[in-house]
Amino acid sequence: MGGMLFKTKPVRIATLAEYLKQIRGKLNLDLKTVSVLTQIKESYLKALEEADYNRLPAEVYVKGFLKSLADLYHIKEAILIEQYEKEYGFEPKTKIATKSAGWPIYLTPKTIVVITMVLLGLSGVIYIGLQVRSVLAPPLLVISDPPGDLSLAGNSLVVAGRAEIGADVAINSQTVLTDKNGVFNENIILSSGINIIEITAKNKFGKESRVIRTINASPPAAALVVNKLPVVVTIEVGPESAWIYLEADGAVVQRGTMLPGSQKTVSAQEEVLLTSANAGSTTVTYNGKNLGKLGRMSEVIRNVEFTANP
Repeated sequence: MGGMLFKTKPVRIATLAEYLKQIRGKLNLDLKTVSVLTQIKESYLKALEEADYNRLPAEVYVKGFLKSLADLYHIKEAILIEQYEKEYGFEPKTKIATKSAGWPIYLTPKTIVVITMVLLGLSGVIYIGLQVRSVLAPPLLVISDPPGDLSLAGNSLVVAGRAEIGADVAINSQTVLTDKNGVFNENIILSSGINIIEITAKNKFGKESRVIRTINASPPAAALVVNKLPVVVTIEVGPESAWIYLEADGAVVQRGTMLPGSQKTVSAQEEVLLTSANAGSTTVTYNGKNLGKLGRMSEVIRNVEFTANP
């Protein structure tokens, strides 16, 4: 199956909300699909299209959302960011009045000039120091689960941790969604044997932090079960990892990264729905028939339906 290329013409923007809704409508995408492909919560997408900025997280995350939407909609990121800042802007800082106490201070024009110069100098040094540190230092990345290398009986593992706010987090090159505090929690499907899990965080300056976990998985032997449901879909992942989303009769049964060599079988009465963020690493078997690769490497294929009547 091939991907679709979208080409949009420049549009005069009335409001950011109207523009986002208009572009999504032209591409015939619903909010649920956009949420799956961008890993942005559906409630945040809805708030953007309703201009309800009070329901959105901090500005840095909103700009990250707009970047992801620009990539998906094939439009310029700068257009969305500029319109957002024009409509929402920055909240002014509250001035706090202080009252001096103790001995009276007599300020002369010369003293005021000296104090001002000293404060400006200190501010400049602190600012430069923070900027240099941000450019040179790798971003924060702390993995809380799993705390180290381990062996487990099973084929499923939760990878959780915290990264620097605004950093791009990925597990085995598959993007992971973080909350406003940089916290993430991702379900991983393992293959039998040794699994190398590489978690990375990259900041806006291109600096990267990396943590590697080695997991030895021993999935229990599958019981022989005669499946009487009319739709049976097996997903096998390789040679690279792939982010997979599966629904069986409307219920989500898989949402997360699957490592090379792992597989997942889903049964349904009426329909199985599949989305893959790496179609070239996703092999599909449908009711016993191997359909081969879903698409090309790194290609996003969404909402593929498997029903009782092919």
